[in-house]
Amino acid sequence: MTPERPARLALTRRGVLAGAIAVVASRGQGAESGALSDIVAAFDRERERRNVPSISVALIEEGRVSLCQRGLRSVSRSDAVGPETRYQAASISKTVAAITAIALSARGHVALDADVGTYLKRWRLPQIPAMTSNPVTLRRLFGMTSGCNVPGYLGYPVDALLPNAVQILAGVPPANSPPVRIVTSPGTVEAYSGGGCQVAQVAMEDATGRPFAELVSAYVLRPLAMDRSGFFQPPGHAQRASFALAHDDGGREIAGGWHVYPEYAAAGLWSKPSDLARIVLAMIAAHRGDAQTVFGGSGVTAMLTSVDDLGYGIGVALAGEGNGRIAMKRGNNLGFRSGFVACPGTGQGAVVMTNGNDGEPVVDALLDALAEHYRWPARAPWPE
Repeated sequence: MTPERPARLALTRRGVLAGAIAVVASRGQGAESGALSDIVAAFDRERERRNVPSISVALIEEGRVSLCQRGLRSVSRSDAVGPETRYQAASISKTVAAITAIALSARGHVALDADVGTYLKRWRLPQIPAMTSNPVTLRRLFGMTSGCNVPGYLGYPVDALLPNAVQILAGVPPANSPPVRIVTSPGTVEAYSGGGCQVAQVAMEDATGRPFAELVSAYVLRPLAMDRSGFFQPPGHAQRASFALAHDDGGREIAGGWHVYPEYAAAGLWSKPSDLARIVLAMIAAHRGDAQTVFGGSGVTAMLTSVDDLGYGIGVALAGEGNGRIAMKRGNNLGFRSGFVACPGTGQGAVVMTNGNDGEPVVDALLDALAEHYRWPARAPWPE
């Protein structure tokens, strides 16, 4: 996961696409057939100008999921992307990891507000800055208020020796990232931290005695029938045929096809838009009172509540209030750019995934166009 870009940069780039937004926003309202394809197609020229080989979209509207894909898995191949093509979800992995914590909490396996130091067995929580009594908790780790450093991870070439979860936290070889430390008092500042999510991963593993990938599969992926999603780091040879390849700013394939991210909770998920759309559907159902979803009785309310009143939810950025509350998460790995928006109160949302390093402006602008066309309760600028 590359560090999230400043909001002002995203806004500047979205301005380049204002013309396309105006075109698609003028085509009427509702969920008419073909509207999604028209909207996505309106961005083809800008996507190609930015050397983004493909885009894949899932739209959630009026209880239905509509899909659209355009472009190629790779510039060196002629095979088009399809509904089963998988992309690196990058930081949307944090949202899936956070839902896993919520599901574990709903079943009594962990507590969102417990000191994670009581769970950690293989790695000791670093010293917390003086003058605070606030503990580091799962809620704060996923709510970006834990005080942890390490905003993001760079990934590894496909043939590199990979570190394990504890080596990543300790920042020792073969890890290429610094050690995770607590640099501000927990509960006092919102600061984006992939390192904090890795602390949460190890805490959940140690608390349950189960590998993280197994926990996510048992509590999120299988219950939601996300059967094409998983932590394939690296993917096997047979899987590669259905995976999009990553491309740099100039449109060249990343050596080996992509970087490998052993930081599962922060950046390691491979998925497809229709799988991630199932999370939006579960959020909508839970918001309407269904206690049988992966969120349990009150998990989606917790997810959509600002942690320490500092603006970030559990695993998602937030905007709006009441029935107009939205959850948003960007995904930025080398050569992959994605966006996830859920509007549980109105039953809407979308997932957009691309395989180009300069895909973020296209993702943001497409989300802007969908928000305008389908009258979502929130508009750009999207929360960071």
